[in-house]
Amino acid sequence: MRVAILSWYDFDEVKGGTELFVQHLQQVFPDCEVLTYSMSRKELPEMNLTRLNVEYERMGIAISKHFAKLHRSHPYDLVISNETSGIGLKLVAPQVPAIQVFHFTYRGLAEGALRGYTGYFPSRTVHPIFEKMTANGKRVVAVSHKTRRELERYYGLAAHVIENAVSLEDFRPLPRDDCRARLGIKWDGPIGIFVGRTDATKGFEVIQALARKRKDIRVLCVTGSDLKDENMIVASRVPNKMMPIYYSAADFLLFPSRYESASYTTIEAMACDLPMVAHRTGLFEDIEEKDVGRILKNVNEDEFSKGIDDVLRQKRISTRRLAEQRFSMDRFTNEYRALAEEVVKG
Repeated sequence: MRVAILSWYDFDEVKGGTELFVQHLQQVFPDCEVLTYSMSRKELPEMNLTRLNVEYERMGIAISKHFAKLHRSHPYDLVISNETSGIGLKLVAPQVPAIQVFHFTYRGLAEGALRGYTGYFPSRTVHPIFEKMTANGKRVVAVSHKTRRELERYYGLAAHVIENAVSLEDFRPLPRDDCRARLGIKWDGPIGIFVGRTDATKGFEVIQALARKRKDIRVLCVTGSDLKDENMIVASRVPNKMMPIYYSAADFLLFPSRYESASYTTIEAMACDLPMVAHRTGLFEDIEEKDVGRILKNVNEDEFSKGIDDVLRQKRISTRRLAEQRFSMDRFTNEYRALAEEVVKG
């Protein structure tokens, strides 16, 4: 089966969740070809439409045109597109069976995290038009049940859920004290780890407040953002392959994000057997609290502080068991291969 995967960037360009997902798909379809905007930019005149909030859609048209050109010379059996990277696909190559993967919805992001911010209006009104357009004629996949509900509620789209996965061989619990020594951490008490951007959508102000006021714990902040904070142990731009050491150096994950669909941080931390103190968003809308630690209804300092105390008092929770049952690469591989065969035959 000749498979093309369309995405805005590859992992060397942007080390994000969608790019990690593409790497996982490459394991499922070893002979696939990944087409990104950097490979397709010559298909359209150079311009930047960021100010008009349609730059990603312009990039998607270029990627779709590049795919069509390759398909004419050497036909593909299946194309898998991420977000709006395949927005023009059914216009330029209508006969090719296609799977459309939604990693989140702009409408859900707007309602969940962007009220009062400059990105609210385009995310609520403009981008959803293009998301629906991109899904036309394709088999729609959502990476979580939350995303499936949003696609149905906001766009009237039916979606098949295939949850993301984590390598249980690479992400596993390691000896805590050894990991702290490797990272140069000289703190013997509890450590909570936060992984992500340092902005309001991720609830970072809660992390800052906890680091400032909870002197009985330390916060280990792993981020791609530029950050200096004397109240935290800060690690910047850590390679993904090093993350098991950072997770294993901690005692619990802090996850105050206001909106998520299916964060890799959470399932990687589970694979490393960390209990969670998390906001009820993304995967945590469909996970039982007893399986992970504490799942909180609100993003505020007091609730998270109490959640930390609750988790530290509990007996050790094996979150890795949930990762093994629900987020394995074997399950991910089997489900995508089965869907690909179904779509191609259909």
